Amino acid sequence: MRYIVLDDEPIIRQGVIHKIRQTGLPLLFAGEADDGVSGLELVRSAKPDIVLTDIQMPEMNGLEFIRNAKTLYPRMEYIILSGFDDFEYAKKAIGYGVSHYLLKPVEDDELYEALSGLIERLQAENYRDKMVLKLQQQAETGQEAARRQSLTRLLNEEETNIADPYLDELSVGCVAFSSVVLQVEPVKLPHYSFAEDEEDLIWFSVKNIITEGFKAGGVAGLLVHSSLNRCEFVYVFGLKAGQDRSIVLSAADTVAYGVRKYLKINAVVGIGPFADKLDRIQEIYREAKQSARNAVLHGGNRVSHWTAQLPYKANRQSLIGSEDGKLLAEWLERLDADQIIRWTKRRLGAIAQDSNSVFVQIEWFCVDLYLLFNKYLLANAVNAEWTIGELDDLLRWLQQVTRIGEIEERMIGLASNVIGVLARSGDRSGKEVMEVVRAYIDHHFAEPLSLQSIGERFSIHPNYFSKRFKEKYGESFIEYLTSLRMKMAAELLSDTDLKIHQIGERVGIEDAAYFGSVFRKCYGETPKQYRERLHST
Repeated sequence: MRYIVLDDEPIIRQGVIHKIRQTGLPLLFAGEADDGVSGLELVRSAKPDIVLTDIQMPEMNGLEFIRNAKTLYPRMEYIILSGFDDFEYAKKAIGYGVSHYLLKPVEDDELYEALSGLIERLQAENYRDKMVLKLQQQAETGQEAARRQSLTRLLNEEETNIADPYLDELSVGCVAFSSVVLQVEPVKLPHYSFAEDEEDLIWFSVKNIITEGFKAGGVAGLLVHSSLNRCEFVYVFGLKAGQDRSIVLSAADTVAYGVRKYLKINAVVGIGPFADKLDRIQEIYREAKQSARNAVLHGGNRVSHWTAQLPYKANRQSLIGSEDGKLLAEWLERLDADQIIRWTKRRLGAIAQDSNSVFVQIEWFCVDLYLLFNKYLLANAVNAEWTIGELDDLLRWLQQVTRIGEIEERMIGLASNVIGVLARSGDRSGKEVMEVVRAYIDHHFAEPLSLQSIGERFSIHPNYFSKRFKEKYGESFIEYLTSLRMKMAAELLSDTDLKIHQIGERVGIEDAAYFGSVFRKCYGETPKQYRERLHST
């Protein structure tokens, strides 16, 4: 990445350039100037990524320079180096999109932190731009989607044989076969640099990191994005004669690191056993998938090897004994949430810390605890499903989780919901609860509401609430909340002189750009256009 320095004092310019070189950051010096006018010419010729500029300069000061430069290259990043600790200067700089306002003399650590942060952000934006371009060039066709479904059925033994040229090529050229399963955490959009409507771009980016990572490592294979679980990616690969199996681990580490670094998504990776024939791929896939789940158990964001030493096919057994059941029932009777939470943490921790444990044991524990809570609620409260949701939801969620800490949080939340509903006198029916929640949303729409916050306030399981809300009112919770907010925003645009960003804040959306985008989707025009049209009639 390229940078330029603007300051009317040569000794300061040289000092800044020297400091940057001393940081060791991957930055290339592209020029210097002593005023804003010369700086604009330098921007046109050098096209830098980062500009470091003083404010007080002849001809054109730093703030005017930035305002003009923004029209030339909107994505350039700016750091102001000023000798004036002036709030008005800083306020204007922020308004112009300046990333950092540093006071002279600049400390080495402060400069390093500012530059390294900008480099990371620019790298992420550049990577995202490349992914957008590739996605546009390689949009998934109907034929490719059908192939993805066919390969998914093959891995899950729903088909025993399919004709695929990539599999045939792999079978002929390699002598040892296995698979790598990468499971990423479910992503809530917007995420990092991805907008609400860019889910396909996220998955494309994950696929690109996987294929490029294994290709660079010399591991030939075929990538399958599961059509049953959008968070699961399977890389079926083969090794040629003479290739060391250690290259697979190295490539898998590179892939896991890339997903975390460039996409800011947690992931677990499992490597299956090797076979001398590709026709054992279903068995290999099952073992690789189990390895990925075990990576969750023994520490997320890691790569786990298949090993015959772990009891992958352990027999189902209850992890909550009769004495445990009596204790839990006693604590529920006393509404003793602290005891239940401590017990849950202790039991989950014991499973995770046992090096011989496997993920299925965590699943057994969670299911048994769910069933115990459900049984108690059925005997002591109404509408148990409102409190803890459905078992299928829990099982699906467990197959997508990437950190053991998330499981602890989920089960503690479950226990807290159970205690909450038991503590509430005169438990309401499901219909009444829904009406109470809707009335709450109507009065508190400007607050930061979410499924999670609603669940915590009313002791309702978020997933179950989401389903029942849509069934009752014909639209999702988010759709209802957004529609309500936009309706109120339209009234404020019509009846008040409040600024656009102030109206956004009043209806619960602080980001002015996001507010404008949502309003336009709802009404077909921007808030400004909407107001102008009303006032012109």
